[in-house]
Amino acid sequence: MSATGIIFSYLIGLIFAVGGVLFLVGLDDNRFLFGIPYLLIGLVIIGGVAASQRRMKRKALEGEDGGGTGHGSRKSPY
Repeated sequence: MSATGIIFSYLIGLIFAVGGVLFLVGLDDNRFLFGIPYLLIGLVIIGGVAASQRRMKRKALEGEDGGGTGHGSRKSPY
């Protein structure tokens, strides 16, 4: 994933998370109906991007060590 994609993904997750907190704090009625789903969506997006970055680092380190067996000579585009 490109640096721009990572930044925008974190930004979208942050917008959802902050919006969820603002809904929880600012709304009188339906605060949980709107706040919790937005907060959870934001946290899932942020967590997914972070997990993706850890996977990319792990794959890069495995590639330097010669890779694993059974993967063939073709590199995955992902």
